[in-house]
Amino acid sequence: MIIHAYLTSGFFPWAELFLKSFKYHNGEDMKVILSTRGLTRHQVTLLKRLYKNIDIQNKNFSIQEFAKKAGVTQSQLLKFKKQVEEEHVTERNKVWKLMIAADDRVKSVRDTLKKNLDQDYMFHSDIDMYFRGELTPLFDFIKQHEISIRLRLKSKPNRKTMIGIQGYKINRKSLQFLNRWIYHVERVSPKDRPMGYGQTACYYAYNEFKNKTAWGSVPRKFIAPQMKPTDIIWSANTINGKTENLKFCYQDFEEIKNGS
Repeated sequence: MIIHAYLTSGFFPWAELFLKSFKYHNGEDMKVILSTRGLTRHQVTLLKRLYKNIDIQNKNFSIQEFAKKAGVTQSQLLKFKKQVEEEHVTERNKVWKLMIAADDRVKSVRDTLKKNLDQDYMFHSDIDMYFRGELTPLFDFIKQHEISIRLRLKSKPNRKTMIGIQGYKINRKSLQFLNRWIYHVERVSPKDRPMGYGQTACYYAYNEFKNKTAWGSVPRKFIAPQMKPTDIIWSANTINGKTENLKFCYQDFEEIKNGS
């Protein structure tokens, strides 16, 4: 099992908590691969100090090029970036989220899987996740299926899949699914993508592969958007905003370490 996550520079504080909490509960035997965008050398060094078995694939991207794709000025896009990384996604700033989390991030999952075809399974997670316990039960679930994503098929299209955590058996079929997901993402230009389009595109690909592979719908207990004290993983995607949630998660982490 390899662990993968993706982050832009503004999520660096979350990457620190991600590694600290994962290591505390699960040790450092599993390899962690981070696809990072725009980190400084110092930030890369700090992350490597937190977790010994880590591979950081750091790249820079052109804000000028992204602004052109988004149809906004560079200053506007940088403002959107900061809002998404520190606060909430809104209709106004969603274009940044949809170019990053719904596009470049999915491509990083595909590329990481492709580079590790000699491994067995891969667990991908949002970087703004806080681990509150051992993840062996989740990994055991992932190993029972070829592709694992939380399915909510009675919801509207942009909520039928929940892509915050994903599990893959590393094989050609998983790679084909990811390529199809990316195909659906790229069919719509960034400025025209509606809110939640990354999950919508995932659902389109799921529909094409639902009878071709062994699917697992990740149980709700493994990820709690409401930050329930009984859940193993907390997601930062709540109405409190990223910055406040980071503080709250660190407070909980200290209580766990102190045995409170």
